[in-house]
Amino acid sequence: MAESSASSSQPRSNGAPSYLVAGVLFYGAVGWLLDQWLGTRYLVAVGVLLGAGLGTYLMILQLTRLTAGEQESTTQTSDKTSIEESE
Repeated sequence: MAESSASSSQPRSNGAPSYLVAGVLFYGAVGWLLDQWLGTRYLVAVGVLLGAGLGTYLMILQLTRLTAGEQESTTQTSDKTSIEESE
């Protein structure tokens, strides 16, 4: 239940796929609204594709930050261990 402040400041991997889902839903809905307003039939597909692309980009960005943070914490842990062993 209690989390350390270091782990709560890092991005979580379980939230990354939500960017993809939210992007598809949001831009698909915007495309649908524009289709209704303009009387077209293709903007839903454009919105879904745009949302999937942007959501994928944000998901990759989130996971890249997460792995960089994990590598940093692993390096800090190994540095602390080597310092303690040398003493």
